[in-house]
Amino acid sequence: MTKKRNKKIVKFHKGSHLNIGVIVFFMIFIYMLYNIFQYFTTEQVAVYEVSQGTIAQNNTFTGLALREETVFNAEISGYINYYNKDATKVGVDTYVYSIDETGDFYNQVLNANDGQLFKQKESYQELEKTASEYVLGYSDENFYQVYSFKFDMEAAVMEALSASNLSNLDGYSGNVATFHPYLAPQAGVVVYNTDGLEETTADTFTEDSFDQAKHVKNNLQAKEKVNAGEPVYKLISSENWDLILPIDEQLAVDLAEESNIKVEFQKDGSTAWGSSKVLNHGGSYYLDLTFQNSMIRFASDRYLDVKLLVSDSSGLKIPNTALTEKTFFVVPKDYVTKGGDSDGNGVLRQNVSKDGKKTMEFTDVTVFHETEDSYYIDGSDLKKGDTINKPDSGETMTLEATAKLQGVYNINKGYAVFRKVEILFQNEEYTIVDTGTSYGLSLYDHIALDASTIKENQIVQ
Repeated sequence: MTKKRNKKIVKFHKGSHLNIGVIVFFMIFIYMLYNIFQYFTTEQVAVYEVSQGTIAQNNTFTGLALREETVFNAEISGYINYYNKDATKVGVDTYVYSIDETGDFYNQVLNANDGQLFKQKESYQELEKTASEYVLGYSDENFYQVYSFKFDMEAAVMEALSASNLSNLDGYSGNVATFHPYLAPQAGVVVYNTDGLEETTADTFTEDSFDQAKHVKNNLQAKEKVNAGEPVYKLISSENWDLILPIDEQLAVDLAEESNIKVEFQKDGSTAWGSSKVLNHGGSYYLDLTFQNSMIRFASDRYLDVKLLVSDSSGLKIPNTALTEKTFFVVPKDYVTKGGDSDGNGVLRQNVSKDGKKTMEFTDVTVFHETEDSYYIDGSDLKKGDTINKPDSGETMTLEATAKLQGVYNINKGYAVFRKVEILFQNEEYTIVDTGTSYGLSLYDHIALDASTIKENQIVQ
């Protein structure tokens, strides 16, 4: 007999197996999506690395020159002749000018020169120099300088005549009764221009005194005839003179401790030392420089461009956008003690329970600044009106006094921490702060580029 085969087949179900690779890929994908979402939804904080730097200060100013000036007026009317060049020294009883009522002396000078005003080649070269300086310095914004140029050209012509006038004075054969020579009453420097500021001093100047358009030089040598009572020259009787410079408040603070400052005169590149003092005049700041030399070199100039030769500010350089302010409690140093788990700074804050019982609690604080007798402190558990105790004493005080400090947000540790700065100099874009400031910044620290985009203790993404 043939045996029957057992055709019954039993099927086994395969178990489901997790693919670790797929799981890892899925987790990475989710993490990437989260970071992308965070990047586009979280405000980013730009970081700036603190570096050593220098800011070159713009120390060029236009100053107001003030001297001991006396204006002399004509006693009679007539034709005027001068016998000295502008801005030259004269001795007492030296011929300065003469007035000829009829004009005979002026005609005699012309006849002596064969009808020419002057023969010297140097005189024409001086005229060319005056014209060249005007052309090179011309500006539409200062059109009033056209009148100064006109007067300067006329004055150069009259100065060239001075030598001829003086040589012809002794040989004058006209009517002595109508010819009046005048001598210098004292030694000094003669100047042949006026501008209305002759009596202005370091105590009486105003903001209007710096308006050059209102004080155009009136060149007296340009006049052929004068009337009685009109100014004919001024005499500077002292070598000492002042130069007043309008400055900003920051520079006033920087120069407050200076007693002498070296300057460079832009007109000729010469330098001089002047004793200095900062003035608060009418709510504005000015630098008063007093010189004991160089007066005659600039005797004809009321306004002078000068450069202060002071050192450029150097230190830690940070952008102005990184600056911020923070308010701190100001407490006497005696109220800050050591204690707590970390043996750090703190104060003994007074707590009052519901039943009126008073207890002392050590509260951690951070000291950000100190003066001779006070600390500027900050603590997350402190608030205005809290009472603190003086250690080992029964004295107490209420937290009321506050003060602000300038600083930046340091983000070295991944979150924003306020650090104070001491500003040395500042321009429109950058600030130079002092190095080695206690509780301050160090070289290569990372700070928030824009302090307005971050808050203290904020975690930086």
